[in-house]
Amino acid sequence: MLLSKLSHKIVTKIHSVTLQKKIISVYKNTENPKSAIFYTTHKCASSFVPQLFSVILKNSDYELVDYAGAIWHLGNKFNLGTPHIDCLQNFLEKSYSDLYSLHGKIYGPQRVPLDFPGRDKFKNIFFLRDPRDVLISAYFSFAFTHPEPLNDISRKEFLERRKRLQEQGIDQYVLEESKTWAVPLYDKYKHLRDTAQNSIYLKYDFFTAQTPEFIERIAEFLELNPSQEEIARLTTKANPVQKIEVMKHQRSGKTGQYLEKLHPDTVDKLDHILAEVLSDWEFPL
Repeated sequence: MLLSKLSHKIVTKIHSVTLQKKIISVYKNTENPKSAIFYTTHKCASSFVPQLFSVILKNSDYELVDYAGAIWHLGNKFNLGTPHIDCLQNFLEKSYSDLYSLHGKIYGPQRVPLDFPGRDKFKNIFFLRDPRDVLISAYFSFAFTHPEPLNDISRKEFLERRKRLQEQGIDQYVLEESKTWAVPLYDKYKHLRDTAQNSIYLKYDFFTAQTPEFIERIAEFLELNPSQEEIARLTTKANPVQKIEVMKHQRSGKTGQYLEKLHPDTVDKLDHILAEVLSDWEFPL
């Protein structure tokens, strides 16, 4: 009996100490800056974003957390199911209490909208490109150049879709995807922006035309102070617009490329489908 009571006291003390450490850790975390979610789309300076954050977060209390990238590299160790994008969004929203901290993190690049209790309290960064150009770049990427997923289930889904896209052609693709993907995505982003307590919206065109100012705007929003030398190095690395398109349908990064790649009738139909989205996000008709 005495041994049992002693064991109980030891367990209780260990639990108490563990709880105290957790409380202290959580309290210290609240002293970190408010977390941010970096919303964007496919084919929107994807290779530059990690470089951007590696520099501007270097001397900060923020940590960059890329759940989508981590899940991609898990391969067969983690099966989300199909379709992958919907399953990813459902998983992140369902597991928000374990995955998202209100302090000290920047979550992204986030390419699906997230709506969970308390998400309006996060800082929200929206870095968006004209959906017409996103659709063009997405077609060439998913139909030809995008790396195959490491997960067997996702890869099977991906390769089946790639074959369909190549047979379908770009004009039909953009008209279908504008309705099923682009409009819902940009509409949900608008809802997140409208209901967020603190947000900033930056266009891809602003990034390509005024890269240093783009970097400074994000840094200012996050209350960070990268040096002018760091901003200059980042600007050199950005090089968002290539002068020519190279092998394997690599995209040029230009604005308005949908006018070159689509039939004029398709452009008219696309403008009609996306009219409200273009107005909401201030893209020109």
